[in-house]
Amino acid sequence: MPLTVKAFNPPVVASNSYIIKDAVSGEAAVIDAGIYNARFEEILKSMKIEKLKYILLTHGHFDHIMGVKRLQKNFGGEIVIHEADADCLSDSKRSLASALSFACPPFECDKAVKDGDVLLLGDEELEVIHTPGHTVGSVTYKAGKYLFTGDTLFHVSVGRTDFPGGSTEDILSSIKKLYSLEGDYRVCPGHGGESTLSFEKNNNPYTRGL
Repeated sequence: MPLTVKAFNPPVVASNSYIIKDAVSGEAAVIDAGIYNARFEEILKSMKIEKLKYILLTHGHFDHIMGVKRLQKNFGGEIVIHEADADCLSDSKRSLASALSFACPPFECDKAVKDGDVLLLGDEELEVIHTPGHTVGSVTYKAGKYLFTGDTLFHVSVGRTDFPGGSTEDILSSIKKLYSLEGDYRVCPGHGGESTLSFEKNNNPYTRGL
């Protein structure tokens, strides 16, 4: 798959953002934007990205969305989130911003998606996989051999389920859904380092027996 993928790991919120670009069409998207700063802009420009097609959100917590509006103002892009988490963008309680005293001005999504929806980046398909458990509207974006798992599946760990809308039963069911995918994938999580699906199947202590 002719995709270029770069990660941005900012301080403060410590959540991962991913910039993906289709090598053929030049169309690009950002997955999650917990912060927007000069370094983020430098990376986008170094990739020769002048305009985004999408800003894809894995879920609606503040540490994944606070930089979205500034990013959209400077680079465009449709804001995409699962329909069950869309209210997080305008509700600081649902995004957890107010509980942790972070400023997150309200905004709206441009496109609310659901399980099985497919977005196009050039001719490349980005599939939306609903993976609730961390939040009710958490998703994984599947692009070629990449899985952008947000706060669902991490390297040898899983997302927290003690926030409002969280469910241990749901997150394990979601990860089982990911494990059922044929072949191997690079796992690009919302926090921490990358992994592979095969490694997590064999080594993740939280998902043994799935």
